[in-house]
Amino acid sequence: MLRIHFTGEDLSRVTVATRSDPLWDVLLSLHMVQEPDRSLAFSEWRRRTRALRMPAVRPLLELARPWGYSPDFLTPGRGEADFAHQLEDVLSTPRTQLSAELAILAEESRPTPWIRELAGGDHQVMARLGDTLAAYHRVALAPYQARIQAHAEADRARRGLALLNGGVERLLAELHPRVRWEAPVLQIPVYADQDVYLEGRGLVLVPSFFCRIQPITLMDPDRPPVLVYPLSPRLGWLRPAAAEGDQDGLDPVVALLGRTRAHVLDAAAAGGTTTELAVRVGVALPVISRQTSVLREAGLLDTRREGGSVRHHVTPLGIALLNGELGPDGTLG
Repeated sequence: MLRIHFTGEDLSRVTVATRSDPLWDVLLSLHMVQEPDRSLAFSEWRRRTRALRMPAVRPLLELARPWGYSPDFLTPGRGEADFAHQLEDVLSTPRTQLSAELAILAEESRPTPWIRELAGGDHQVMARLGDTLAAYHRVALAPYQARIQAHAEADRARRGLALLNGGVERLLAELHPRVRWEAPVLQIPVYADQDVYLEGRGLVLVPSFFCRIQPITLMDPDRPPVLVYPLSPRLGWLRPAAAEGDQDGLDPVVALLGRTRAHVLDAAAAGGTTTELAVRVGVALPVISRQTSVLREAGLLDTRREGGSVRHHVTPLGIALLNGELGPDGTLG
């Protein structure tokens, strides 16, 4: 369990970053690209990224395994600087910090020769790390920056409303379903037991497109406090940027299905019961029942009994539609 302890001064110094952090996104996307395709929203991104076959990126996978500890020096920022400036911070990491953090990594898995060289802070090895980080960012993340930023801005607006309507404690309580706010402590279930005492330093909340499961922070409690939380993008985020006025990116689907039905299909991308879909879409149960029936008859939705409940899942045809692979006339694009 991660427990973040606030003072009154800390509560007055909670801020939300204006954008996702480039190196946090590098680290968390490296985690994601190594995992099985459990998230439909990222299946296409994983496919594209894995298809790049970047052998030079393999050393990064040794540093950023999908589970367990990842060295803090890889994520020096809190959404306040661009990739180039943050890369400079990584490459100027003191040798003592490199050695200490890579020693923690070595406790979980046997270090490779490259990791041992990196721990020594050799100039050529650090330069190789910089080149590898830049190459991965250029091909796996940079092409999607506009869409990532649009999600971050929309999320920041929602967080602002929570702050205006309920203050900072509501902002913290509604940060993520797995977060529990019991003043003055924010509790998050993570793989390690950790206490972070802010002691007047405040906290920066940083959205991340690639953060999964629950918010995370640095292992070193003496570093500037940051909490990175998931943005949870919709299916179809890889579609070309939405036209002006298309607030949810579903306009092509709306043109084919109608607004309510399109939102029901989108809400079902993560799977769910009729009641869960009603909550997500914000309509009555009878409406959901009617719309899921129509979507099922159209081959876009599949309904199955799982245990004691009935759950709805989007079919491959429905996924293709949400991902922009079907045109408004219902043909493959």
